[in-house]
Amino acid sequence: MVKSDGCAYGKVSRQMISDMKETVKEMKECVSQLTNHYSKRLPHWATILLTLLCSLVVGLVVKLVD
Repeated sequence: MVKSDGCAYGKVSRQMISDMKETVKEMKECVSQLTNHYSKRLPHWATILLTLLCSLVVGLVVKLVD
């Protein structure tokens, strides 16, 4: 009895799926590292303070232009 391994298209498809799984795993690791990197940038209070100061400057510039 001859053992059949399937068609060539099936082999290619299984290899592509295997490659995709590895690629998705790598992407998840990169996104996790990127998120961890950005989470250590500024404390929340500093972000809020900078936002308020920028808003104040924009408001004053608009007031002076009018």
